[in-house]
Amino acid sequence: MPTQSVDRAISILREFSVVEPQLGVSELSRRVGLTKSTVHRLLASLRKGGLVEQDPISHQYSLGVGLLEMSHIKLYSDSLLRLVHPYLHYLAGALGEAVYVTTQEGSEVLVLLRATPGDLRDPVPWVTRNPLHCTSSGKILLAWMEEDELTTILARGLPRFTGNTVTDPAKLREELEVVREQGFATCFEEYREGVNAIAVPCAGSDGRVVVTLSTAGHAYSLTRDKAMQSLEILRGVATEISLKLG
Repeated sequence: MPTQSVDRAISILREFSVVEPQLGVSELSRRVGLTKSTVHRLLASLRKGGLVEQDPISHQYSLGVGLLEMSHIKLYSDSLLRLVHPYLHYLAGALGEAVYVTTQEGSEVLVLLRATPGDLRDPVPWVTRNPLHCTSSGKILLAWMEEDELTTILARGLPRFTGNTVTDPAKLREELEVVREQGFATCFEEYREGVNAIAVPCAGSDGRVVVTLSTAGHAYSLTRDKAMQSLEILRGVATEISLKLG
């Protein structure tokens, strides 16, 4: 498949989301700026490869099980994820809340793994993207970021998601200084109303943050006090992971 076709196919796959798991040819054509015939041809190839599926009734497309298979291959072949995921169920059980492993991709937080209390299965890939400036994991990543990259990201603007979102770059910089000093970051209803979170870094031998560990939950369950009480357990696991990374 020519490079242009590959790029176009990737752009189509990226249009699907948790919010919009099914999309039709017309909608995809409008979003990616390609003709319907081109989109239909690309979807046919993706469907043949198991990367998309078509609903026989609505005729809309969704992501295929082939992508799920690839995600599990990634989970069990990636040395970093294989190192981290055994700790997640312990954390979820000990904290009584969902726990996450995240990293940075571009100007976003990329969630890689998630585990919840009582889930006896292995942690599974839980890929989603969140903003950097108003999530606990994002603040960790920003706090240890190179200055040039941080300046570039802050210059793009800090969108408001709730009444608690920090949108002033100067105020965010002040908070990031505190995050570096204390070694953890919090998010109390800054990204989503009614949701709190706390995160810690896992660093490699060079001191750079490789991934973050975080726990998040409803504000009535993961209160500010409970979030702070979770810190010791999160830090203990993060330190063990960092030692293994080093």
